[in-house]
Amino acid sequence: MMLSEILQRLKYENFYWNIGFYGLVLAGVTHAFFLLLFLYLHIPQLALVNVVSVAIYLYSIFGIGLRALDRKDDSTIGWLVYGELLGHGVIATLYLGLESGFQYYIYSLVLIPFFISTYSPKIRLLRAFGVIATALFLEWWGYSHPPLLALPSSVIHNLHYMNLALFLLIIATISYFYTLSGNDYRDMLFERSNRDYLTGLYNRHYLNERIKNGLVRRGAKHQSFAILLIDVDYFKKINDTYGHSSGDKVLKHLAEVLKEHIGRSAIISRWGGEEFLVLFEACSEDMLVEMAEYLRITIKQTPMLEGKERYITVTIGAAISEPKEPFESVFYRADAALYRGKEEGRDRVVCAKELTL
Repeated sequence: MMLSEILQRLKYENFYWNIGFYGLVLAGVTHAFFLLLFLYLHIPQLALVNVVSVAIYLYSIFGIGLRALDRKDDSTIGWLVYGELLGHGVIATLYLGLESGFQYYIYSLVLIPFFISTYSPKIRLLRAFGVIATALFLEWWGYSHPPLLALPSSVIHNLHYMNLALFLLIIATISYFYTLSGNDYRDMLFERSNRDYLTGLYNRHYLNERIKNGLVRRGAKHQSFAILLIDVDYFKKINDTYGHSSGDKVLKHLAEVLKEHIGRSAIISRWGGEEFLVLFEACSEDMLVEMAEYLRITIKQTPMLEGKERYITVTIGAAISEPKEPFESVFYRADAALYRGKEEGRDRVVCAKELTL
C-alpha cells in the first residue's frame, strides 16, 4: 500500500524527486546484490554491513519517503545516504584493501551532496571536504597497512573491475541527469519569462527580445515582414457585464483560434490586455489582407461554448514593412490602422496602406 501511494505521488512530482526515488531503489538493489556476493564469498562481516545498508534504503523509501515529499525536505534522506555510502566504503576498503575498488563509492560522494536540494552551500562544502579527507586517509592506510581480510588475487581483481565499472556508471548517470535537469530548468525559465501565463502565447517580452536580437529579418531578397494587431471589441463591457473570469475565457478562446488557424506560419503573441500581435516574417500585402480578413470572419463565427453559445468580434490593424523600415515604425502604422477600425465601428480589417499618416 505504501509503495503504490509513493508511486502515485511521484506522478505529480518534478524530475528531481522522481530521480531521487529511483536512485534510492537502485542503491538498495545494489546493496542487496553485495549482500549475496559477500555471503557467497563467506565474508559475514561485510554481509552484515550490507544488511544495514539495505535497511537504510528501505527506511529512506518507506519510512520517510512520503514525509520528505510532503515537506519537500530531502535533508534527512541525504544524511542517511551520505552516512551509508561513506561507512560502507570505509569498512569494505579496510577489510579488502584499495585493490578491491570499494573506495570509488566514497569518491562519488564529492558530487552527491551538491544534488541535495535542501542543503546550504556551507553543508555541501563541509561534506565534500569530509569525503576528501576520508579518501586521503584510506589511501594512506591502504598503502601502509595490509587489508584485514586476505582474498585470492583473482577475486580482488574482479571486485576492482566491478566497482570501477559501477563507479563510472554512477558518475555518468549523475552527469547525464544533471545536464537533463539543467536543460529542463532552463526551459522552465524560458517559458515563464516568454509565455503569457493566461493564454500560453508568447508575450511582449519575447517579441521585443527577438526584434532586439535581429531575428525579424527580411532575408536575402529583402522580403517584407508584416504585423496584425488584433483587438477584442467591447472587451471592457464584457468584463463589466460578465466579470473578469469571463474576460479571461474570451482571451483564452481567441488565443486558441489564432493558434489553430495560423499555426507556425507566424509568431503569435499577447501584446497586452485584450490586444494580440501576429508577426509574419515574410509576407506579401495581398496575403496579409487575405489572412486578416479570414481571421476576422473565423473568430466571429467560432462560438465560445459556456452552456450557451457566445460570439466575439475583433478589429484588426494590418501593416507591411517598407524596405529597411524598423519594427517600431511598422507597429505604429498597424496601431493607427487598428484605431481607425475602432473609430469606424469595429469588427473590420483596416490596412495601414489605406491611411494617410
